[in-house]
Amino acid sequence: MDQELHIEIVYENNLNTDKFARMFNNKAQSYKFYWFEAILNLSISSNNDLTFEEIIDEMICEAWHTVTHYHLRLGPTVNGNAENFLEHAINTLNTEAQGLSQNPSREELKEAIKRCEKELKKDKVRLTDYVPYKLLYPFFDVEGMEEGLSYIKNDQHARLISYMAKLSGDENLFYTIINGVGLQKRIRLNPHWRKFLVKNYSVIRSWVQYNKAQFLQDRNPGVPGIIYKICPENEELRKLEQARDLWRTVVEITGQPIKEIYTGRTIPFDLLSIDHFVPRSYISNDELWNLTPMRKPLNSSKNNKLPAWDEFFKPFARYQFYLYDLIFPKKTSAQSEILLKKFNKCRRNNLNAIWAVETLYIPGNSILQFMNILEHNMKPIYEAARLQGYDIWKYVPNIL
Repeated sequence: MDQELHIEIVYENNLNTDKFARMFNNKAQSYKFYWFEAILNLSISSNNDLTFEEIIDEMICEAWHTVTHYHLRLGPTVNGNAENFLEHAINTLNTEAQGLSQNPSREELKEAIKRCEKELKKDKVRLTDYVPYKLLYPFFDVEGMEEGLSYIKNDQHARLISYMAKLSGDENLFYTIINGVGLQKRIRLNPHWRKFLVKNYSVIRSWVQYNKAQFLQDRNPGVPGIIYKICPENEELRKLEQARDLWRTVVEITGQPIKEIYTGRTIPFDLLSIDHFVPRSYISNDELWNLTPMRKPLNSSKNNKLPAWDEFFKPFARYQFYLYDLIFPKKTSAQSEILLKKFNKCRRNNLNAIWAVETLYIPGNSILQFMNILEHNMKPIYEAARLQGYDIWKYVPNIL
């Protein structure tokens, strides 16, 4: 059930928020969320009419990371291929645009969209087939507006536009559509609704994102942390410093350098970073059982990809056990007590999975038991990430 819009709203001109809240009813695709969200974003900075094309460009920017970084499906698939024109447009742009950075800004994306105008046009046109009109359905579903409602139901868009042009303005439609050629058709936001959006921007955006996350979770079953994947990741949310500190302490206590499981090379402190074996963009956490030391340049090379399981899982698991055996040795010592204190500091941010707390990071596991527990729990996550579209990292020896 969609979250109702009965939060602390600042009302404007007796607007009917029940109609407003019904705009996301009857959704088979994610278009309504992104179309509305684009209007919301653009209305904050401009009082002008918005062309269909401007709105779609904003939709592409809004959904970019969700599709390219997190590999989420925005709608149904047929034989593994996207049946969503927004998702298809983003994948086309990602393939055709040259020189895009790994984390492009809106400005960079808008420039790339301009350069790929021809390649994107077909998807853009298809995106305007229904959603600009269907979004208005609740506003016409009232007594006296039956004619306009019939045009929406029967996809008679030209007649609907003509009908809206004759309205008095007292109907309080969310917006009206002004005729134009193709993607240059425009929407004119009702000034009272614009004020309502501006006054309640944060609340309304949160409401839209909640409903969008709910929709995307249904289309991406089994994918963890959907709510964190509908906007670019905030790097400040990543909690890796205590894991780094744990590995630094290992060096200080043992006198042995940290090794990289992918290369066997020593990692100097100034190049130490922490790698997520299964990418964080999929798993949405910084759990210790998924982390391993890695040099910064190689970590940048691996980026958002999966290491080959058959090649790298056993070295990963053995190094995980190396750390475990230092924290939980058969005979405790002053050194192991120091490491245990560092490990306990990781518990809050880096150890939340019940299986890891209750079966993995407990005293007494042999290396075989430890590796079997780790494989039993990690392999399904790894395989789910592969099914979601995460590529295999092709490590090239001696390059980095």
